[in-house]
Amino acid sequence: MIWESWYWKQPLLKMAERLRDLKSPQTLSEEQLVQIEKDLFIGFYSVRKLFETGTKVTDSTKTKKVQITWHPNKKPVNWRNNHCIDELYALDQQHGETRDLWFVSGRIIHSFIFAPVVEDETGGLVGIFFTSDTDKDKKLYFMDIDTVIHVFELVGHDDPTTIEWKRNPETGEETTKLI
Repeated sequence: MIWESWYWKQPLLKMAERLRDLKSPQTLSEEQLVQIEKDLFIGFYSVRKLFETGTKVTDSTKTKKVQITWHPNKKPVNWRNNHCIDELYALDQQHGETRDLWFVSGRIIHSFIFAPVVEDETGGLVGIFFTSDTDKDKKLYFMDIDTVIHVFELVGHDDPTTIEWKRNPETGEETTKLI
């Protein structure tokens, strides 16, 4: 259980700032690529942990949906070939999908394939490829880096001000609403 959410939200804002800086045209070093990986894994883990607390993030943020794209799988994926993204997925076929942040966080945290996407000509960070062990033979997802930054800032700045709790007298069902 997260007691004080500020210590989870503040790093999300710093991660968003670092990712924004890496969008600019540059050749990314190995150290920067590792930092991207750490920021994304830890960032989306933090998002999910904050969502699980029940009271540290508003309902509107928990139900927020983002646009991601995906590419269909061409052949079976395993630990020996998961680095051959262009051979495993039809990168020339792109489909759109709207998913909630819980779905995206889970797929990134449990990714079987995870790869930063860097602009060919300028070298800046443009997004991430990811897929989980359950989806690897179906789809490779892509999320642009601006969406990632938006998610981290949204959660990082989200501070509920009102909690409404109700119990249905007939069913005993409890509901909580965070505003």
